[in-house]
Amino acid sequence: MGIRHALVTLAKRGVKLALLPAAIARRERRPGLYVLIYHRVGAGMQAEMDLPTPTFARHLDLLRDRHEVVRLREGLERLETGSLERDLVAVTFDDGYADVHDHAWPLLREREIPSTLFLATGFLDGTVAPPISPGVESRGSAPARPLRWEDVRAMTDSGLVEVGSHTVTHPDFDGIDADRAEHELTESRRVIRARLGIDAELFAYPRAIVGHAELVGRHYRWALGGEGPKNVAGETDRLRVQRTPVRASDGVFFLRRRLNGAAPLEDRLYARLRNRTSS
Repeated sequence: MGIRHALVTLAKRGVKLALLPAAIARRERRPGLYVLIYHRVGAGMQAEMDLPTPTFARHLDLLRDRHEVVRLREGLERLETGSLERDLVAVTFDDGYADVHDHAWPLLREREIPSTLFLATGFLDGTVAPPISPGVESRGSAPARPLRWEDVRAMTDSGLVEVGSHTVTHPDFDGIDADRAEHELTESRRVIRARLGIDAELFAYPRAIVGHAELVGRHYRWALGGEGPKNVAGETDRLRVQRTPVRASDGVFFLRRRLNGAAPLEDRLYARLRNRTSS
């Protein structure tokens, strides 16, 4: 780890600690569903959305030993019926980077932890550049490689992995017109069906930015967008399911606090900073 990156990580953890008391005071105590967002694992980027492989392994051990980890579809179905007696956790990956197969998948398979891949199909097909998300873009490391479709098929054939759409080209959905949104929704689903024989029911808005929700609802049963706390039965919009981002600076200490409902304030701060940058 470079000195600059180490100092930045320490500063971010200081912010997390400063926000922790207020977050704990406001945490949701009713049982619900946490949907964790990961992007890359072991890419060596020294970026927030690239977790070192040993850290990711420790995350999985925490989930396996202390939480009920479910397939995302199962968690959403149980959320809809209100049949939750304890918190559930679902593990998801955005975009479709090859290191998810190379580094994350062996650890998930060994521990028999289910996960969901949200695929930007144009990235996998090689027709568009890697998705650009906060903390994900390359910083001098090896170029981002997409998952190979045959590797995705092997993962789904295991029964541990399910697939959802993350559009074709990864646009911000609040900044495109309805015709393009329709194409992004239908074409990505068509490609997933053609490549994997799967009818995707799950959709994740790029960058977690919600847009054209009514249109999304015509094609998908659930849509995930926004960054926030866990989803609670009776208060969750099926087209705006909240997700919890996992950052490299979380380590295990702060991930444990996130799964106790104590991180929404930090997530809101990041969202505000991101919105100012993009405006």
